[in-house]
Amino acid sequence: MGGRARGSWLPRLAGIGLIVVLVAGGVIAYLVTLHPFGARPVTLPTRVVSYQTVGLVAEDAQPRAAGEIVQLLGKQGVPRFIPVSSAEEQSGTGQWTADLMAGNTYIFIFLPSGDCLGATGRAGRPRLALQHCNLSASQRWRRIGPGTLAQGHSFYPYANVADGACLTEGAELPGPVWAAGLASCASAASADQVVAFWWAAG
Repeated sequence: MGGRARGSWLPRLAGIGLIVVLVAGGVIAYLVTLHPFGARPVTLPTRVVSYQTVGLVAEDAQPRAAGEIVQLLGKQGVPRFIPVSSAEEQSGTGQWTADLMAGNTYIFIFLPSGDCLGATGRAGRPRLALQHCNLSASQRWRRIGPGTLAQGHSFYPYANVADGACLTEGAELPGPVWAAGLASCASAASADQVVAFWWAAG
């Protein structure tokens, strides 16, 4: 059998080199897409500092009666604000756990389903949702600004850590229920962006 000609290795080496270049380029493009240069993934603390069972309550921004309050619930799996009756206001029970994490962020877990309150959707156009809990930034909430005292409770805005938008009470819907969503945080405390921990226990 005759030996392989020396020139026959050149096409093979060129082909292997081309494959290596293409693979390396694909890996670099993938990494740049996920982690642009200069951006490092944020690692959030996972240690729970404290937790309590609460109702997430807002004063109705356009009340039909003075002092009317609404509580955030997962109505049919969708976050909505529901009116609180006078009897419930005194003897109601919290439907959320508010887990204070190391680093001063909160995770809100809806007890009936075990899901977490989070932001979803495209950047700049977030939607409020109940999601399987994963401790991500989209499910972290940061209390901002000084609290406002009303009806013996402190009301605060809560901003989503991933998007920076604030939990916001929206327009009245048929039911009656009020929409719950995310909107740019107001420069000063706004009646539709402040929430209190009601019926706190824990």
